[in-house]
Amino acid sequence: MPGRFIGAPSFRPTAGASSVSARLGEPALAHAVGRIYDAAIGQYEWLSVLGGLSAMLGGTTAVLHHFRSPQRQAASTAVNTDPVNIELYDSHYHKTEPKLAVLPMLPGDGVFIDHALLSEAAVVRTEHYNDFLRPQDVHSCINWFEVGPQGVPQAGVSIWRPRHREGWGGREVRVLRHLSGHLRRALRVERRLAEIAPRRPQPRVELTRREQDCLSWVARGASSKEAARRLELSVYTVNEYVGSAMRKLGAVTRTEAVAMSLAQGLIEG
Repeated sequence: MPGRFIGAPSFRPTAGASSVSARLGEPALAHAVGRIYDAAIGQYEWLSVLGGLSAMLGGTTAVLHHFRSPQRQAASTAVNTDPVNIELYDSHYHKTEPKLAVLPMLPGDGVFIDHALLSEAAVVRTEHYNDFLRPQDVHSCINWFEVGPQGVPQAGVSIWRPRHREGWGGREVRVLRHLSGHLRRALRVERRLAEIAPRRPQPRVELTRREQDCLSWVARGASSKEAARRLELSVYTVNEYVGSAMRKLGAVTRTEAVAMSLAQGLIEG
């Protein structure tokens, strides 16, 4: 994905980040989740998703990183920053970002506040901070990163605030933690769709209603046990339906089956 930019997000952050998070309810979170999956299958803009996340968490700038291992070359999408900053980050400054060196230390969900993981005093002495962040008037960020083997980043989201703003709090962490699993799955689906796009078109597969139901819950990140509870089926039956759908699609993994089903319009994200 090439670097992209939008000058001003369509969602404006308010002055108090905690009050923004406090007003969030299930409908707002569900809407954000739906937009994330819509963006993964190309039916919505990642720029708008980032604008919504930034407003939801009380940020001023938001960045979605796509890293290509093992060189850690990045391709970024960002809201509310100059396009030159995206080019500079992708060409050089992603290599100097201090938090990338400590990604293997991340908690299981990959959500963290930069200054909780790294010393603020140490960060402000780095080239990355003084030559790249300070001119943009951003100081601290809340992050989600997907980390692959050997600590190599696969993708990430960083939402920034300037120095004069209050620090990040528990509410923001909880909201991003709630969304992190959906971001991870959606970006994997997007990568898988990109991988299979050049292939010769395959004949449309016909899935039964139950196969579609089970795959739809897999697409939402549900386990077989959760899908079974939702559909009032046994876990064994859910696994049989998912396995049957995989065989029809010629998919090796559940993620591939979901990606192929979304691409063919067999299920909704």
